Amino acid sequence: MILRKSIHSFLRFGFRFQSMTTLKPDVTLIQNPKIELTQTEQKIVDILNSYTKAYNCEHKDRPITLRITGGWVRDKLLKHPSHDIDIGIDNCSGETFVLGLSKWLDSENKNKDKSSEENDEDQESLKIHKIKQNPDKSKHLETCTTKLCGLDIDFVNLRSESYTEKSRIPTITTGTAIEDAYRRDATLNAMFFNLETMEIEDLTGKGLQDLRDGILRTPLEPRKTFLDDPLRCLRLIRFASNYGFNFDEATLNAMKDEDLKVALKTKISRERIGVEFRKMIINKRGLVGTLEALNFLRAAQFSCIFDLGDTKIDQSWIEDHKELLSFDILQSIDKTIEYIPLFLENYGKLLDKCLMNDENKILLFFISLILSKWRDTKVKVGKQENYVTYYCVLNGLKLPSKLAEHVSLIVSNLATTREYVNNFPTKRSEIAKRLILPFQDRWELNLVINCVLDVFENGDLDFVVAKYTNSINSIYQLKLQDSYKEQLLLNGKDIMATFNKKPGAWIKPVTEQLLAWQLDHPECSRDDIIEYIKTIDIYN
Repeated sequence: MILRKSIHSFLRFGFRFQSMTTLKPDVTLIQNPKIELTQTEQKIVDILNSYTKAYNCEHKDRPITLRITGGWVRDKLLKHPSHDIDIGIDNCSGETFVLGLSKWLDSENKNKDKSSEENDEDQESLKIHKIKQNPDKSKHLETCTTKLCGLDIDFVNLRSESYTEKSRIPTITTGTAIEDAYRRDATLNAMFFNLETMEIEDLTGKGLQDLRDGILRTPLEPRKTFLDDPLRCLRLIRFASNYGFNFDEATLNAMKDEDLKVALKTKISRERIGVEFRKMIINKRGLVGTLEALNFLRAAQFSCIFDLGDTKIDQSWIEDHKELLSFDILQSIDKTIEYIPLFLENYGKLLDKCLMNDENKILLFFISLILSKWRDTKVKVGKQENYVTYYCVLNGLKLPSKLAEHVSLIVSNLATTREYVNNFPTKRSEIAKRLILPFQDRWELNLVINCVLDVFENGDLDFVVAKYTNSINSIYQLKLQDSYKEQLLLNGKDIMATFNKKPGAWIKPVTEQLLAWQLDHPECSRDDIIEYIKTIDIYN
């Protein structure tokens, strides 16, 4: 197993800052493995078993066994609520089973309607289990999805998979329960709950023990498992960080394979990579899980997911920026893992106040730290030029363009922001112009991101935080925190009427000058600004 970096246990400041002391699942919950069904789950099992019994009476040569597969079994053993029910079927396709179940339920409902022994409540309870006649299907997985007792349930063949070198999409054939278990990404995700015997099936022989130990390992040889489907690496890292699990040594070492990095780029779409990365950062365990996800990405050496993706870059630009390109982005992750716990231990409320459990702000915070090396570097793509950070987010991680804009705005202004924090302006208008208006409602988060990066570079935590905290406090004392919302007391028509001029480029600098004066005179009235506008010379 790998040892986690020293992540402090002091994250107790609101916003899901859970204590770091519970990194592993509560193993006492799974010493005597037994599935306890909810009332709804029991109804579902009873219905499925009743139909399976009827089906098997008509198909004695090919009887079926139903098993709940994968994550539901794991979560139930951990006493976590789970509504993600996947049913594995042998000797029958998911579609065939669901259509047969639908007809059987129709028949049962009609029989109940005719029976005078059942009260209305019982009849209604049974009728709500009725299945749509045209359930959704996925041709690729031969999965049939329907709703039963208010829960979405997937029915799918137990299967075996084979892969080609160029695609993570497997060729699927009907398989046995053992084959289905061994094709899965981790042993603790490969356990089944047999609906006939009502028992857990650990067909790899390692799932229960790995769940007790909080260990992720692949059922088959890890390198081949990951080369077949490289996305499994990111899924397992996300899973480990969300549950507080660790990796066995062979699994982690396989993730470091350079061939795997190539396969990740050639086999996996950037959209899928972005989805997994987002789930790592917006973590079920809060910042505890986020930091562990980054730690695992660092250990697995996955810097490749933070490049420009499918952005079409001119070769000459690559030659001109060799030094920056050679800077390992993992160094930024190292700094994040090292300093964020220390920062939170001493100044957690500052970050809590900025992030406010806002998923977009959390993403903005961590991505800005990771991509900070690019500063204001631009790249030309076709006829358009934009910041490298913009394309890293937009095309590398395939995250929303608005997030890409916010990241590039903050990272490209790191030097400017730091300059004005070090030499804090005296005029209200200058403070707003430099530190608030460009960043709108993210002005405070921008200062905190700059503060953290300043600590990364200088290491003097208390001195740096005091400097930025003073700037933030000054902005609040001057009541400038909402200045990005402030409306000019005069509108465009007023301005044009004053100068007796038609609309044109001349209006913008006049408007900026008026807003600056208004900010510097917070008590001014509309009449005051009308008097002031008369002093403006638009011809000089």
